[in-house]
Amino acid sequence: MPDYDQTVTGGTAIERILRRSGVSEGELASRLGVAEEQVTAWAQGDPPMSVVDSVARACSLELSAVLAEPEPDPHDVALLETTLALDADERLERLVAYVRFVLAGRAALRDAR
Repeated sequence: MPDYDQTVTGGTAIERILRRSGVSEGELASRLGVAEEQVTAWAQGDPPMSVVDSVARACSLELSAVLAEPEPDPHDVALLETTLALDADERLERLVAYVRFVLAGRAALRDAR
């Protein structure tokens, strides 16, 4: 079970929208005609979904897509970054080691029967 929080409040959704769209709180405030402090308050609180939907539209995103797609597990991201830093030969070595591990596990299970 993951140890990271996947609770989505209005503020969490707004933070996600801003991160995915690359829009700053200041730019969003300008697009919506509100003070930047208001956007900060929304992001830190739990505004109604009508506000969150307005934020998504102002950032050219579909709210349903933002809510449906979970945030990546930080452990998965770290593993991906580590893997991408390897060259092709190192990746192949890891893959071969993994296949050997799986085959050894299967053999152990088969022998235990």
